Amino acid sequence: MIQLGMTDCSAVRTLMDRKKINLDYLEVHGPYVEEARGVYPRLPMLLHNILYNWSLVHPGGLHHQRAAALTMPRLQQTRSPWLSLHLGFSAEEVDFHDEAIYALTPTLPPEVIFERTSRALVKLLDVINVPLLIENMDYNPTGAYETICQPEFITRMLLICDSWLLLDIAHARVSAEAFNVPVKDYLSQIPLDRVRQIHINHPGLRDGRRVDSHEALQEEDYELLQWVLQFCSPWALTLEYNRDEEQIPPQLERLRRILA
Repeated sequence: MIQLGMTDCSAVRTLMDRKKINLDYLEVHGPYVEEARGVYPRLPMLLHNILYNWSLVHPGGLHHQRAAALTMPRLQQTRSPWLSLHLGFSAEEVDFHDEAIYALTPTLPPEVIFERTSRALVKLLDVINVPLLIENMDYNPTGAYETICQPEFITRMLLICDSWLLLDIAHARVSAEAFNVPVKDYLSQIPLDRVRQIHINHPGLRDGRRVDSHEALQEEDYELLQWVLQFCSPWALTLEYNRDEEQIPPQLERLRRILA
């Protein structure tokens, strides 16, 4: 059975504490693991990203920002059955701002991005004792997303690292529109049989450009999810939404029906 959960946030915690929603797990980001586990000592958790603003192409690799040292303690705290992380980025130093990652250093050539990313992921596999899921990213013209959002790059990385895919459907929509490709054509170029987790939310618009703004699901999002599920057997589906509390239960109910 596919598990259904949400990303940790105040709205989700409020609803869980009031018994308004029932989740199979809570997805927690690395820097918040200790605090979340303190609040929910027995709740199943998934670990998503070891830390923030960490690029796989940094020359320091797993030593940068103590990524290797933090990995196992955070996996142990969450008791996560797998580790998922962003397949990014295309610059050595990056920072999150205004719903996107921005490059703080020059964008690297494609061959350097591929070599450093694959090397970091292979070394990460030597550190962890659980499956590794890498997440497709949402293309933004910030210098941090070049190469990494191309289906060929995603596919090569999955194969060379023998890892699984965390398919973010909203990210796929953002990248597909940026590349002027229908989203189903974009997704058809990625090995969907390697999908083991799915992220879903509605990507919004900003200045006429599609962005990953984590809005409430619309009919088109449910339809695309049902299409994707024809080609994969995920272990988990994560709703990424942290806005209006009242809109969370109906989204979860609709997703439960689809998964059933």
